Amino acid sequence: MLVSEEIQLTFTLDARLRDAFIAEAAARGLTPSQALQGLVREFLDHSVRKRDYEIFLRNKVEASRASLRDAGGIPAEQIEAEFAAWRAAARPPVEDRT
Repeated sequence: MLVSEEIQLTFTLDARLRDAFIAEAAARGLTPSQALQGLVREFLDHSVRKRDYEIFLRNKVEASRASLRDAGGIPAEQIEAEFAAWRAAARPPVEDRT
């Protein structure tokens, strides 16, 4: 079993921010230390999830690029022509107003 080692962390806050933080922590039934520990945990969790998503996204993009390279891809002009035809087909007919 791992033994938790506690250390002290010192940093500077604006006095009004410090007072508001202490008051909010107390309103939630927490000591400032408990509130900070929760914030640090949330920060670390968010950072890990963000990093994991960026890795996932980078891998997806690279896989897509590799797939295009292997299959030769579809020329941009062909894609634009197909979508132009779809857009034209989706538009309601314009009535002759003369």
